Amino acid sequence: MQTKEQQRSAFALEKVQTVFRVPVSKDVANFIVGTPTLVLENGLGQTLAFLLSKQKQEHTNICNILRDWLGQEIQALQATDNFIFLKQLAGLDQHQYLRAQQEALALLQWLKRYARAFQEDKKP
Repeated sequence: MQTKEQQRSAFALEKVQTVFRVPVSKDVANFIVGTPTLVLENGLGQTLAFLLSKQKQEHTNICNILRDWLGQEIQALQATDNFIFLKQLAGLDQHQYLRAQQEALALLQWLKRYARAFQEDKKP
């Protein structure tokens, strides 16, 4: 049986490989590294809405990754598209919302680590 950290790690590594492609471009890695700060400053819902408003692939990819992970972890957030996901997120009670935000931040930490680990043009 895996710990929750091991599960997050495996999920994030697989997403970095399949969604962002290894090696990860420097711009995408920098974007991934900055995403947790957006969540901490603005909250999960506002960050997801902002990312989707940008209509760039890497922004949408982060939303999709978080939707997939949170849907696995929190039954009330199981959705197949981002509109329904955001609607469900907005309908959570405070305790569930904070749990979702903490879980998103924990996953983003693994995405950051792997994006940097597999970033192209790394300096020694």
